[in-house]
Amino acid sequence: MEKNFVKKEENVETFLFSFGSEEVRKAEMDVGKYVNQQYTIPGFRKGKVPLNIVRNFLAESFEEMVLEVLSDKIEEELKEEKILIPAVITDQKMEGEGARIEVKLHRDPEVKIFDYENLDLKIPKKDEVVLNYVNNRLEELRNEHAIVEPKEGQVENGDIVKIEYTITKDGKKIAENKVQELTVAPDDDRPIVKNVIGKTKGDVVEFDRTFEDSDNEYFYSVKILDVLSKSPLDLDDEFAKTVNAEANSLEELKRIVEKEGVESFLNWQKDFLRQQAMDKINDLVEIEISDSTLDYFVQRTIENSKKEKSYDNYLKQAGSEEKLLENFRSGVFDEIKKSRFIDEIASKEGFKAEQEEIEAYAEEMAPYWGISADRAREMVTSREDIKEDIVSTIIRNKVLDAVIERAAISEMEPSLEKEEKGSERSSGEDSSQQ
Repeated sequence: MEKNFVKKEENVETFLFSFGSEEVRKAEMDVGKYVNQQYTIPGFRKGKVPLNIVRNFLAESFEEMVLEVLSDKIEEELKEEKILIPAVITDQKMEGEGARIEVKLHRDPEVKIFDYENLDLKIPKKDEVVLNYVNNRLEELRNEHAIVEPKEGQVENGDIVKIEYTITKDGKKIAENKVQELTVAPDDDRPIVKNVIGKTKGDVVEFDRTFEDSDNEYFYSVKILDVLSKSPLDLDDEFAKTVNAEANSLEELKRIVEKEGVESFLNWQKDFLRQQAMDKINDLVEIEISDSTLDYFVQRTIENSKKEKSYDNYLKQAGSEEKLLENFRSGVFDEIKKSRFIDEIASKEGFKAEQEEIEAYAEEMAPYWGISADRAREMVTSREDIKEDIVSTIIRNKVLDAVIERAAISEMEPSLEKEEKGSERSSGEDSSQQ
């Protein structure tokens, strides 16, 4: 097999692989052996069919199978190559006693990174964030330790409702006489919550529900077993002693909660700055990438969204297929730019993920995975895919931290902070709708 470079266009290199008569002959023998193992040809014992008979039996398919065997050899040859997507065969044919196969290799696109010294990043004012944390945490504690009593009358926001429900789909019960407690809140728009408001103990409410991205219809029958009212405690010294054994007064409780708020702010600030830095990377990067490379990833995105049944929702939001494809293409392009930035900076700075860091990250994630720390450490040694994800995350964070270290960080002005939070809420709403 002879490999010859043909041309390069942006990130795509074209190579021509040529095979001599001996290599083609061996490939033909491999096809003959395969057919003898898999097929029975009338008039011949299985496994004893001569090659010329196999050739006649397969007709035009014989040449295709020979080329497929040769392409497998190319795949083996390329397995150590660093390519962005699987190699693409663009032309293949038999020539005399030999064969020629043209292959395109999509490499990582070349990248140009602009200076990221003094990148402008902003953070909310710590005192304001901590004050909000204290107020919200105290309100949470009031509700957690609220006095709960049976209530006569209609269900209202703030009440706790004990229900028994049955769900039926296509005449078949998929949940029967299940008991659950609901806290009725103004921002909870679930039908099972909305439909009990205004009802009283003993009432039965029935309704149909169709979930997003699904045509399946479910029939709900909900009986209200009990209604409880919550009376939050007053914010005073007795409240402080009730919710925290270390606090002897409300002021002491506030200081304890404030300390928690500062720790929470520092942890949150790191993630907040990382996300900001990630969002600004696109402005720091230029890449040269082929349309065919982008087309491949766009098609993958379309296939995945259809598999996950989110395509129709994306289409509805975009307004047209043309706009949706444009959105997908833009998203893919941005992600590749970010990936190339991280790869280049990691290589330049020599960032790596040490085994101790990998295990520490796994331990940190163990509660979110619902497993023990020991099990999490085992997984990074037995599951290569999980280990690769963790390594990728650690290196990405090191790159972002390097960007943040060189950045010019300033506090948000109140108006800018409000605008930023409003933007975050809008993004959250968009995500929830997806």
